[in-house]
Amino acid sequence: MKIKDKFETDIVAVGMNGEGIARIDNTVVFVPSVLKGEMAWVEITDVKKNYAFAKVIKLLEASPDRVSPPCRICYKCGGCEMLHIAYSAQLEIKRANVKNCLDKELKSDIEVNETVPSPDVYGYRNKIQLPIAIVDGKICAGFFAPNTHKVIPFIREGEEGKCLLNDEGMQKIISTFLTFVKENNISVYDERLHKGLIRHLVIRRVGDSYAVCAVINGKSLPSYKRFVEKLQSFGYSFSLYISANEKRTNVIMGEKTVTLYGEDKVRGNALGVTYEVSPLSFMQVNDKVRDLIYSKVGEIIKNSGIDNVIDAYSGIGIMSNIFARYAKKVYAIEIVPEAIEDAKKLAVLNGNLDKIVNICGDCAKELPLLTARLGRSVVVIDPPRKGCDEAVLKAMLKARPAKIIYISCNPATLARDLRILCEGYDIESVTPYDMFPNTRHVETLVILDAK
Repeated sequence: MKIKDKFETDIVAVGMNGEGIARIDNTVVFVPSVLKGEMAWVEITDVKKNYAFAKVIKLLEASPDRVSPPCRICYKCGGCEMLHIAYSAQLEIKRANVKNCLDKELKSDIEVNETVPSPDVYGYRNKIQLPIAIVDGKICAGFFAPNTHKVIPFIREGEEGKCLLNDEGMQKIISTFLTFVKENNISVYDERLHKGLIRHLVIRRVGDSYAVCAVINGKSLPSYKRFVEKLQSFGYSFSLYISANEKRTNVIMGEKTVTLYGEDKVRGNALGVTYEVSPLSFMQVNDKVRDLIYSKVGEIIKNSGIDNVIDAYSGIGIMSNIFARYAKKVYAIEIVPEAIEDAKKLAVLNGNLDKIVNICGDCAKELPLLTARLGRSVVVIDPPRKGCDEAVLKAMLKARPAKIIYISCNPATLARDLRILCEGYDIESVTPYDMFPNTRHVETLVILDAK
């Protein structure tokens, strides 16, 4: 098999990244934008030792699950890998991908519940990070094409354009910002030359308010008051920040933000819990699905009959305050001192100072100490994509809490971690949630009981 070779092939599966999978001459071939059951004429684009990549030249037989994507650039930008797939089929593909990961790692037939759908399939994102670039002589906002730093624009200054995953308020802010940059002759960053001011625009929607942050290769944003006045004319509740990032780096945000207008933190509400976030804070991107997951976790805690909950990786304490409604006591463990200080303020803000104990420390050390003192407890873990540190997993096995609730955004690292936890725990249930409709990503809620 060589690059430029052409084949007629059946697509036998859909992979973790939403791509079609074919088998040609006993070689696995990954083909973007095709579905299981389809037949396509493909051209090989890259050949590795054990697999290859191809592109579709012509679709010969279409799946009944194929839909016409309502976006002109979805095949180029790579942001919506599943926009060409009917939503019901997307949910089943994600369930199957979670199951495949678990079955392979745990070497067992794991039951995985149906994927819980998102109430909103479009316009659900509460945060977007957009590179700003010059494309064909115009200032634009867009996304990096897969595996490149080439910006694929979805909107240019002076033109109509939108990303279906953003709400209308975000769209208007983006359009207004591009016009502001153009009208005020503000330079746009060129990463090859490391010159130009505007690098990214980061927007977060919190309730009915917006936190708008310009990431700049400099110290100040010229004429920013004109941008503020324009957003004020729309009647938006918003705050404006700048984040200085003068390094040659792929990291988007600088180390700190400066408030130009509005509040240092924007206040929101999740399931009755008031919280405050800055542009640097981590939050789930889909408010409604986040609330579905947290409500389910709260229900599990309430029905467990266990008084004590340990919130590992607790961050600024949003989940801790939600869990405080269902448990007598919540012990929140976080290693970052600044986050613990924010968590303490959040507990006061929500009247939970007497119900939440914030502990600044390493989970691997604090978990066994806590469970030894508390007796029966529920541990909730919501780690980043890389999953849990092995030391934390071993600490949980040693501590033996009665129940572990694991919230994961990465099926592969989830499966790896469950292999370790299953030394002392049985899997009660596995439920995917569609936190990210039309993309390859999936959130998974796993309940484990001590053997």
